[in-house]
Amino acid sequence: MRGTDFQLKVWEVLLRIPVGKLSTYGKIAQQIKKPNASRAVGTAIGSNPVAFLIPCHRVIQASGEIGGYHWGTTRKTAIIGWENAWVDATRNLLPKNGTVYYYGKILHQTEADQYLESLLNNIKWRNDEAIMFGKKIITKRKVAWYGEKPFAYTYSKTTKLALPWTEELMALKTKIEHKTGETFNSCLLNLYHDGSEGMAWHSDAEKDLRKNGAIASLSVGAERKFAFRHRDTKEKVELVLEHGSLLIMKDETQTHWLHRLPPTKVIQVSRINLTFRTIEENKALIQ
Repeated sequence: MRGTDFQLKVWEVLLRIPVGKLSTYGKIAQQIKKPNASRAVGTAIGSNPVAFLIPCHRVIQASGEIGGYHWGTTRKTAIIGWENAWVDATRNLLPKNGTVYYYGKILHQTEADQYLESLLNNIKWRNDEAIMFGKKIITKRKVAWYGEKPFAYTYSKTTKLALPWTEELMALKTKIEHKTGETFNSCLLNLYHDGSEGMAWHSDAEKDLRKNGAIASLSVGAERKFAFRHRDTKEKVELVLEHGSLLIMKDETQTHWLHRLPPTKVIQVSRINLTFRTIEENKALIQ
């Protein structure tokens, strides 16, 4: 690639700006030891012949305004937004002993609305059951268990048998696998009718599940707070799961961290959570 010595120095600095970070014309002028050459830096950046690979889109004005871009400010804004989202999705939310990625909304509003309606009507919902202190408890919250084979899944001292995938679940599974690079063979769905229904502190560490395997949590419907708590240090991490959003938990997360969905009186609408998992076939397949 050809350019003047000054241009090449500026373009070299551009290559060192990390993804998700921004710089200014003045900062770059200082980095090439030409502190009074901000305007010339802007000209050199405008002469960059290679979009994206030489990331001139990561340079904005000192005032915070987006600044010019050879390929248009609309495209520049979109690229910056995409890179920020990518950085957020690859930032581990846990400080230690596990990995949690929050991808934010992976479904558009209309798409998320349609899935919510379809899942409410087409999934074979049943009230969940649990054995506590020797007594069977039936919850208001409803659940459903699906998979690629008739997997048996045991938690809270009760066992569920997986139903065959529906068309909607297969489409969501494929979308999530493409997004995350993980693979899944089953899905547990939870239907919370309103904010009064939640989930106490627990971990998804049942023996039927692949140890340290990834669990993909897709949320549609009401936006709800979700919390993690370290088993030993009691550190907490909290976030809000948005309508159409995706969260991934993997590695040692289930060993060292508990999670919960706290109840709230504020939320009056329903939420569906789909947790795509990997069942160990030799442990959970019903012949």
